[in-house]
Amino acid sequence: MYAFFTLIAGACQSAMASLNGMLSDCVGMFGMSLMVHAIGGILLILYIRLFVHEKLKLTGMPWYLYSAGFFGIFLVASSSYCISALGVSVMTCISVTGQLVISAVIDHFGWFGVPRIPFNKKRIPCFIMILAGLILVNIA
Repeated sequence: MYAFFTLIAGACQSAMASLNGMLSDCVGMFGMSLMVHAIGGILLILYIRLFVHEKLKLTGMPWYLYSAGFFGIFLVASSSYCISALGVSVMTCISVTGQLVISAVIDHFGWFGVPRIPFNKKRIPCFIMILAGLILVNIA
């Protein structure tokens, strides 16, 4: 079930980036980012009030957890900005490559409270294949 939801999330991310690129043509990159986050925030507040019925906790967390909001804004703005120059498939391919590299580093060191999974040599061929795929998508 988790793999299915992750697959759907990936599809939504590419669709969202495409739509955000079009939206940024109308209202600018920062206007688009504001609209996306404001609409998402309003929908989440409505969902929480109507279905979850729990109070939001916005304080008492380590300061660095608030950086997730920065990363969200950066992801939305940068992917939308790059789509017009790179196209959806190349942008997504490069984005996934960045995700895989940083996720391997996070796993290796056990950052952010995730279980530590040391990088081993068996993963190197996988990363080489991903890099080859990225190159093929870019030159095709």
